Amino acid sequence: MNKKHLLPSYKMPLQFSIWVNSLVVFLTIFTAQAAEVSAETLQFRALGQPTADKVETARKINELKFFEGRLYLGHGDWFKNSGPTDVISYDFTKKMFVKEHTVQDEAIHRYRHYGNRLFLPGTDATESWEFGNLYVFDASAWKKYRTIPKGLHVFDFAEYGGKWYVATGSFFNDIKKGPWIGAIYSSADQAKSWQYAYTTESSPGTVSRVTSLMPYKGRLFAFGTHDGPMPKEVKPQQPQSDETKQYNRIAKSVVYDGVGWFSTDLVPANQFVQTIEPFVFAEHLLLSARVGRYGKQFQNKWHLYAHDGKKTRRVPLDCERIVDSLVKNDRLILLLASQENFFLMETTDLVHWKNHVLGPEIKEPLSVEFDGNSYYLGLTDGTILTAPVSAD
Repeated sequence: MNKKHLLPSYKMPLQFSIWVNSLVVFLTIFTAQAAEVSAETLQFRALGQPTADKVETARKINELKFFEGRLYLGHGDWFKNSGPTDVISYDFTKKMFVKEHTVQDEAIHRYRHYGNRLFLPGTDATESWEFGNLYVFDASAWKKYRTIPKGLHVFDFAEYGGKWYVATGSFFNDIKKGPWIGAIYSSADQAKSWQYAYTTESSPGTVSRVTSLMPYKGRLFAFGTHDGPMPKEVKPQQPQSDETKQYNRIAKSVVYDGVGWFSTDLVPANQFVQTIEPFVFAEHLLLSARVGRYGKQFQNKWHLYAHDGKKTRRVPLDCERIVDSLVKNDRLILLLASQENFFLMETTDLVHWKNHVLGPEIKEPLSVEFDGNSYYLGLTDGTILTAPVSAD
């Protein structure tokens, strides 16, 4: 077993002028909005660099997740094929990082916790793409289910109505020719076998994926993307020829009520929305939406929406990017980026917000966790940071 030792702890003092400038940038975000904001500074120290010995693309910490008293991290890059990927956790009793398992996938980007199990969807298998992987930590052991047919990318997992569901990027016919579709599979026997529950439409030159699943108020919501040539306008006034179309990515969403799947437009349709990441908080289905055209030449922004089961409203929050989101009991925590500054925002009611300005020493945080006493950040370079918080 490969164990990583702790790095020395250190405090990172913030220069007052930098802190003030960062705070001004943040408060500007909330100008003319109803939200109430208070600020607090956090003092971070390094918990360690558990991926330091890996290739650069495999180091970044995409996910942090507490389970059974350990802090699990997801790392790697499935775009750049950095796998196989180690399942690494921090043991607070032994005060060290431990490699628990290795998954045959290019990266770990998400954990899901249901009941007494921890689920790890296999984002991009390093083996044949005829099957996708689901890994389950159950009864103190990791189990691999290589049973998802044509599960090219397994992005998410959910339990609903006594069955297991996975969201995937899949394909029909030939992997190299497509068509490439988004598919949701269901399993009534806990991953021994899977059946198609829902598939997206397909057409030549397009790629569809289902990337997120979220149970909410007795229904199962699913979100994904559709890539391909599209009109330049959100609502074109006349039919568009192929020559006048541009490549774009748009978000798609459907909902399952236990009987059938139905299209659902939860976000206002007067803008291009590329991706939607859902989470449930304060009796609302919250939607982190990336808004703008697809491509590096276009500037995008992130909006936050709250759906109550009937209608959707925009939460008075604006930023360049919602990097990560976390719901812990009655607390919502957002990791935000604006003008190359990073902030942690927390709320219990979507109205009153507490702001933690992160100093310039903290470079490119990607993920956040919270155990009730301390924050934890996962950085692009593989560093894990922690900072205690004052009592509310």
